[in-house]
Order: sequence, then structure tokens, then C-alpha cells
Amino acid sequence: AVSLNPIDPELLKVDVTPLVPKLRKNKMAHTDYIRYAQEEAATLRKIIESERLLSPLNTSLVYACKFTRRIQELLMILQQTCPYLTDIGTKPEAVTSKNKTKQIRHTAQVTKS
Repeated sequence: AVSLNPIDPELLKVDVTPLVPKLRKNKMAHTDYIRYAQEEAATLRKIIESERLLSPLNTSLVYACKFTRRIQELLMILQQTCPYLTDIGTKPEAVTSKNKTKQIRHTAQVTKS
């Protein structure tokens, strides 16, 4: 089926890039990444559903709608199976300094004139 109203490819562009290697063990970065991916999937789904209302016989939009729904379901499953990603900030963590040796620095004594 041919769509009467063509969809602008820029609207369907999802801007989710892989995490850089130095952030792969950062819980906050993963939480932000998941939250951002959910927002992108929700936006994409709204665009597809509005286009689907305009042309209900377009099978590509039907598949795209199912695909975005599946993405949202997978992101929800990820949040439910990895609760530590969403519970950041609720559990206090001990912070230890890396430099455990105490050093005394001697300075010259200042005299008042």
C-alpha cells in the first residue's frame, strides 16, 4: 500500500547512540540511557500512530507500530529485572578516598611586623 501522506524520515530518526567505554560501568549513565531510549520510543510511537490513523491500510506503519510497542516492552522488562538501575540515589553508598596516607606539609612561619 502506498501512503498518501509521506512520512518525513527525519521524524523517525531515533537518536540513541551506544555508551562510550568509560561510562559502561556507570549506573547513572545507564539509567539516563534507558530513560532517554524510553522517551525516544514513546515519541516515535506517537508519530507512527498518528500517521496510522491517516492511512490505516499502510502495512509498514502497522509493523512499525508493533516494533515500537516491542521496544517499549523490552525497556520496561529491563527496568523491572534490573531495579538497581532505577533505584540510584535511594541507597546511601560509602565513599572512601583513594589517598589513605596522611601527609603533613610544612610551611614557612609568617611573622607579623
